[in-house]
Amino acid sequence: MKKYFAALTTTALISAAPFALAASSTDLTVTGLITPVACTPTLSSSGVIDLGKISSGDLLPDRNTKVGTDPLQLTVTCDAVTKFAVNPIDNTHNAGFSGSFGLGKGNKGEELGFYHPRVMKVMDGATVLDPIESADDGTTWAKADHARPGYLLSQATVGTTAPANAQNVTIDFEVDSWIARADSLDLTNEITIDGSATLEVKYL
Repeated sequence: MKKYFAALTTTALISAAPFALAASSTDLTVTGLITPVACTPTLSSSGVIDLGKISSGDLLPDRNTKVGTDPLQLTVTCDAVTKFAVNPIDNTHNAGFSGSFGLGKGNKGEELGFYHPRVMKVMDGATVLDPIESADDGTTWAKADHARPGYLLSQATVGTTAPANAQNVTIDFEVDSWIARADSLDLTNEITIDGSATLEVKYL
């Protein structure tokens, strides 16, 4: 009797609520691609830009002060021709200067400043390419003139905005560094400039 009752009850539930059961499940599909190609990124000067000592007296009180423009080259070397992008990650979690990379925090937690890597030239071997960027993880692309957090940076055939196959890419940057307006900072003690970013390769 117990087995019969259980089966009967289940049948009654299925008959009474067919639409509820149909709506309470969905499918998950996991896809991807394992590529045999590996790309290695390297930065000139071991990825270090040293702004040296900056006198607080040289900082403008009511606007940001530019404290340096430094060349930097990113090289991405791949085992074979492939499509890829560089994903720039700001490790300082800069919130005060949108679209740029942070220089760390001041003595009272204020945003110290930012740096801005402008793209000057992109080459794949001897071939000139255009810099492009994507704000939606590679769905759409547009022309780029600098690297910024949250945007993939890639390369395209000149005059186009679709990622191009490449193997030995060099990107020349000019990195502009700025300190926040002096009246927004506590300058009674020394402040360590501590910008940090990670550039990771994303295969497309």
